[in-house]
Order: sequence, then C-alpha cells, then structure tokens
Amino acid sequence: MRLTDTTDPSAHAGMRTLVSDAGAARETGLAEKFRIHLLGMYFARIGPEWSSGGKLQGDYLHHVDISLSGHRQVVCGRQVHDLAPGQIWFLPGNTPVERRCDEPCEVLFFKFNCEWLAGVDPLLDWPGRAPRLAATCDVPEWRTWIDPKRSIGVADLLGIRGRLLAWLAHAVPELDEVVSRHLASHTQFTRVFDLIERELGADLRLKSLAGAYGTSIEAFSMAFARGTGMSPKDYLTRRLNQEALQLVINTDLRMKEVAEKLRFADEFYFSRFFKRLNGCSPSAYRSSLRGG
Repeated sequence: MRLTDTTDPSAHAGMRTLVSDAGAARETGLAEKFRIHLLGMYFARIGPEWSSGGKLQGDYLHHVDISLSGHRQVVCGRQVHDLAPGQIWFLPGNTPVERRCDEPCEVLFFKFNCEWLAGVDPLLDWPGRAPRLAATCDVPEWRTWIDPKRSIGVADLLGIRGRLLAWLAHAVPELDEVVSRHLASHTQFTRVFDLIERELGADLRLKSLAGAYGTSIEAFSMAFARGTGMSPKDYLTRRLNQEALQLVINTDLRMKEVAEKLRFADEFYFSRFFKRLNGCSPSAYRSSLRGG
C-alpha cells in the first residue's frame, strides 16, 4: 500500500516545534536506547515478618511498590521513608535498606531492571540511588489488578511499562545526567559488553574480555575498574545473577536446566552461587514469588 500525506499545509498553521530528532538528537537517542525489562508484577499481604530486624537487605532488581493498605517504613542511610497507602515508591536495586512493618499491609509491586547499553543498568551504580516517592495513586483502581478474574493482555503490559517509565522519570529527574555519566564511562567497553551478552555464562573468563578490549588481563582489569567503578569479575557476577534471576522467576525450567543453560559445572555450584547473592536457594526464591 502506498503511503501519501494529503494533509493541507494550512492545517499546520501556527505550529511550533517542541521536540524533534534534529533539535534534540542526543536526548532522543538516549531516550530511545533506555529500556525497562519487567520481570514480574506481584501482590502480597504482609506483616511484621516483612521487617528485616535491623539488618540492611536488598537485591539487584529494582522495585516499584504500590501501597494499598497499612503503613511500612524503609530506612536508607539515616533517612526514614514512610510508605503509606496510595503512594508509589521507587526502590532502586543494589541499595540495601532496613525494612520496618508493625501491622498488616497489602502491597502491589513490580520487579524490573533497566538497560542502556546491552546488559548495563545505569541505575544500579547511580551514586544518588535511594528510595524515592514516584507518584500517588487511586487505590481502588489498582485493586482491580489483583482480581483473580482479571486477564492481563498486551495492552495492559504496554500500559504498565509506560507507567514505570513515567514513575522513574518523576522519581529520578536527573536521569539525563545519570545516563550521560554512564555513556561517558561505559562506551569505551562496548565490545566487551557485546561479548558478555553473546557469551554470558559461568565459564566466561577475563582472558576473553581482555582479548575483546585488546590488552592484557591486568591492563583491562585496571581500565574497566577505573571506568565503571567495579572490577570485571564483579560485573560478570552481577550480570550472570541478573540472567539467573530472570530464568528462575520467568521460566519453569528445572534448576538443573538453568544451571546447564548458564554453563555452571552442575546444579550444586549454581545453587551455591545463587544463594550467596540472593540469600536463598533458587528453588526457594521461585517458590516465594509464586506463593508456595
């Protein structure tokens, strides 16, 4: 079918350009590459067992919490944040917090990660990361999402993704600066990140990454740590755990199959790796998110 614009030019009389690729090429380029990967949407009835007992705890996944009833608190640094009904909070990953809860609560929450470069989440190392109020909401509207009779389709998921982006933009107004800083420090390792995404597995070695960078292992490790703020080994561990979480949460693969897919020597080594990073076995983690 031939596409032809037959709009009369007079229809655009008085038009003023606010944003265009020509006038904001850098900004639109950054925005187009920024992605949200939703790992799951969950509902929970919780109480004092949600409290962390004074300990600082967290994980590698970002959370958005919608409080439907009850009052909770999270403590980050010396700041206490009250999570009240009708509030939507962004709880960034890689940010341990103390959790406090003394009463029954209902919460709808999302687990997700972000991406700018392939596999690189700029919000995991953002220096200003902390719990932030993202929005307020109509509680009855969100209660319709927990109706067992409700079916969730493509349009619903697209809407959720759009809301998550809007909430992030509100909670992190300095997102342009965060992504730009990542751009400056990470693009020199684009070939390394590309290799990691192609070959990600427990058997991927620093020698291969250094080869992609074009230097010795020692020189590569120093450059990577200086440019990204973490060692290549720590980054590989984080990235492998992100993929493990995705497979544990969103597939029905047996743990032996997950271990094989990620090229661990066997299921035992995979389970030990997962528990060290996430606090429990992969089977227990999956069970906790599926209500048993």
